[in-house]
Amino acid sequence: MRRQLAVLALLSFCVAVLTSAFPSFAYGSPADIRRRIGETRTEIRELERVLAALEQAIRTRAAHVSQLERELRNTEAGLTRLRGEVSAARSRFDEANRVFAGRLRSVYMQGSLSYLELLLGAASLGDLVVRWTYLRRILQHDSGVIDAVQREQSLLRERALTLESETQRMHALRQQRDAERRNLLAQEREKRAVLAAAQGRLAVDLALITPQAERRPVYGVILDNAPQARPQHGLANAAMVYEYEVEGRITRYLALFSSFPAKIGPVRSVRSHSAMLALEHGVHLVYAGGGLDVLDRIRGWEVQGTDALRSQSNSFSRDGSRRAPHNLYVNLATLDLHSPSTQMVIRPAYLGRQGAQGLRIELEYSPDYRITYQFVEEKGAYRRHINGQVHRCAAGTVIYARNVIIQYARHGTDLLRRPTPDLVGEGDIDFYALGEHFRGRWKKESTNSPTRFYFLDGQEIERVYGQTWIQIVRAR
Repeated sequence: MRRQLAVLALLSFCVAVLTSAFPSFAYGSPADIRRRIGETRTEIRELERVLAALEQAIRTRAAHVSQLERELRNTEAGLTRLRGEVSAARSRFDEANRVFAGRLRSVYMQGSLSYLELLLGAASLGDLVVRWTYLRRILQHDSGVIDAVQREQSLLRERALTLESETQRMHALRQQRDAERRNLLAQEREKRAVLAAAQGRLAVDLALITPQAERRPVYGVILDNAPQARPQHGLANAAMVYEYEVEGRITRYLALFSSFPAKIGPVRSVRSHSAMLALEHGVHLVYAGGGLDVLDRIRGWEVQGTDALRSQSNSFSRDGSRRAPHNLYVNLATLDLHSPSTQMVIRPAYLGRQGAQGLRIELEYSPDYRITYQFVEEKGAYRRHINGQVHRCAAGTVIYARNVIIQYARHGTDLLRRPTPDLVGEGDIDFYALGEHFRGRWKKESTNSPTRFYFLDGQEIERVYGQTWIQIVRAR
């Protein structure tokens, strides 16, 4: 237990050091951080008391179990001895009964001659003395036989009662021992659960305030977001997700992956702006066809990609439980076009400044499609909702965003009258992270250049680690 408490204390120390080393915060205000650290320290002290009490109870119960085991062994040895004594007493009783039964049988066989008749039938005084002597010996013998039978019968009854009592006591001891063992195991499980819960909470707190390394994404997949396509596969595994408007006021996703999930989709067609975003991130774009004008642009921009409708790879498949075109999926684990990136980016756990409170975000792409993000303090992230329902991927995992950027852009239409945001230039943003809200600007100088996000004072925004959602919406 000392080692486990030392680990907990070390985690608490790390929390304190890291929070004091950074003036910004993991979530909430600096006062919240100090409060949580104080609560963590108080919890560890309370946990030490709880664990000490549990350890003492376990030791006491273990000693009681050992005592019961000794009593059981002694009782079982006593029972073995008693069984031997009862067996010997039964043998003596049987022998006495046999002798007594033989005497009764002899009397019966010789008839009903009384002792008085035997004495009166003496021929002389000497014969009378002899008869009296033998008669007295017979009476003494018969009395001894009867006494022996009664004595052995009483002893046998006493030993049988003792044996029954000790047997019942042994059964009671066994039941008590088994109950104590169950209680002991339950207390040990409780101790492990208390430790695991405390370690889990401290690990979460420590993770929230510790910078983390993230791999650069290598794949980008266009995902369908029509109602028939939900729930999608793979969204919870994406490093970054763009959401943008398409025809019919529905939306589509561009999800960037640094890991290789076995099922992602449904895969849908590419747009020029999603191809441009894939280009700026340097990812391999996976899509399912597109307009001829868009495909020409992709070739002109030299965007690396795979058209699922033209590919012969077995990594693409249709899900028979859904109807086309909402049933095409890709297995990045077997697509085997790229290896995981060796390029790592260290993302901070803290923001570099304090913003306004931003616990809830509401967006509306159409009256039938509303998005809400609700900040969850213990996660340090925003839980995503669609039309009031918690957003989950097909595996049931809840979608959480650590960073949310609302990027406002002018929207035009392409040759086929499809909504097309103009992503080259600059515009406004709303940036949300760790329960804080900031206004800012975005800038993109050319098709190939990265989009950069800035606070209003011109300092570039450094996103905290974890999944980022960028909502591209019409300019205000």
